[in-house]
Amino acid sequence: MDGFSNGAYIYSGAVTRELLSEALSAYRTYRADKESLTARIRDDDRFYRESCSGMSGALSSFMTCDTPFIFTAIENARADAIDNYPTANILERSPEGTKTAEVLSKIVPAQLEISEFKPAYKENIRRKLKYGTAVYGVFYNDRSGDIDIRSIDILDIYADMHVSDVQDSAFLFIAAAVENRLLREWYPEFAAIFTGDAEVESISESYRLRDRSAVLDCYYKKADGAVHMMKICKDTLIAATEDMEGYEHGLYEHGMYPVVFDVLYPAENCPFGYGMIDVGKATQTEINKLDEAITENIMCGAKPRYLSKRSGGIDEDEFRDVSKNIVHYEGDPEALKPIDTVSLPEAYISHRDRKKEELKEVLANRDFQQGSTSGGVTAASAIETLQQAGEKRSRALINDTYDSYKKIIYMIMELMRQFFEEKRVYRVSDEPGGDRFAEFSNEMMYVRDCRAGSGCGETAADEPGRAGWRKLLFDIDVVPQRESPYTRETANNTILTFWQNGLFEPENAQAAVIALKSMSFDGKERLIADIRKHAEAAAAGQDEQNREEDTE
Repeated sequence: MDGFSNGAYIYSGAVTRELLSEALSAYRTYRADKESLTARIRDDDRFYRESCSGMSGALSSFMTCDTPFIFTAIENARADAIDNYPTANILERSPEGTKTAEVLSKIVPAQLEISEFKPAYKENIRRKLKYGTAVYGVFYNDRSGDIDIRSIDILDIYADMHVSDVQDSAFLFIAAAVENRLLREWYPEFAAIFTGDAEVESISESYRLRDRSAVLDCYYKKADGAVHMMKICKDTLIAATEDMEGYEHGLYEHGMYPVVFDVLYPAENCPFGYGMIDVGKATQTEINKLDEAITENIMCGAKPRYLSKRSGGIDEDEFRDVSKNIVHYEGDPEALKPIDTVSLPEAYISHRDRKKEELKEVLANRDFQQGSTSGGVTAASAIETLQQAGEKRSRALINDTYDSYKKIIYMIMELMRQFFEEKRVYRVSDEPGGDRFAEFSNEMMYVRDCRAGSGCGETAADEPGRAGWRKLLFDIDVVPQRESPYTRETANNTILTFWQNGLFEPENAQAAVIALKSMSFDGKERLIADIRKHAEAAAAGQDEQNREEDTE
């Protein structure tokens, strides 16, 4: 391929001049289209921080009264999402994949722990609730040989702002400010352009870093569906996967951009959404103004002010000093008169209270969802019933998060299929007797001599060394790790009922296992294993007793 000028360098790789020019043009367009979103997110963040600190608007002689309703609603919704932390059950689509599905169900949680998914999940839940969008990055790390899962700052990612699904964007850009020292080590031939002064777009402000350079990871899709990536610094192409050995079929063979968007309230024809601050900010602002007016009125009534003639002769220092029992004056004592404070009518207070209730409805943050009740409701079952009735929006939010989680699990499994050629050992701890280990390599995700049309998987003939093999396909079932004290009590009561009804007796083991398999609670697999072990031990003891009786 003919070379072209690439900054101060001549490039002669697989990327064309037209592709690089198109990518740079798309980046400028995406960035310009995103300016209004960036401004909205920064305004939301400013409102959120001011509400939390109680310092909104201009300071006056009275304390501002920002009651952090939005903060409370966000933290309660985040707590619900953490209580319902997702786990994945991997299900085979054909009998050939049964064993692999069982192994994947055990090792995927371990891989998530290795990839530090949970910290990213907790951080992204808050971002989703605050700004309406959270972005997960699922990457294979060549240097560590493992999978990285990162929470990506919303302002660091650029895509077509006129598509609902980011996977439909022609390009995807992830910006990063990288240390010049590292860039010179990784790309020594371009050392001269790594001069620093990177512009960083943070949620609070834009700033520059002298010791870092701005690098764009530009992802794009080829006509055959392959996803490739090129690194760009100062409009100069410094690396491209199309030029790297081993990426002939794309950087990631699953054919997707390595990001997952988790959106709270979707915007039409846009990959980004709206958050709880957006929907509650107007009502919260009105409540703040009402609270400030009410507080000012109360302060005036609590500390009365006085009218005094200039010639009244009142000793003001003694008058202000409440420890003085006697206040001296000269002249007419009637020269000092209190200023009457008019109390606000009850209608103003009622209006403020109605606005608070309105905000609770808007944000789905009702009292009983926080554990508070009225009318003497104290029974755990009644409290749980109220909570479940009021958690429809919370459940919808969590279900949307589970959809995003399912995409993350799919990407992880496909990265394991593509890169985990050497056998790996995972520690899994859901078996009785303590920790045990499970082995995995990507050979387990293929099946040999599977006849075409059998439905067991997709062809792998195009993959190096996979002629005559087929990919095993899997479904992903996402379930919550529910940690509410009420649901734990319910699970404990269920087990106690089983015990009282004799289902744990050895002769009833099969019925108990069937019943437990239809349930969902933490520790279920261990309980099933214990029941089976107890039944087998009882059966072995009975056989031994029968043999002894026959001998006699």
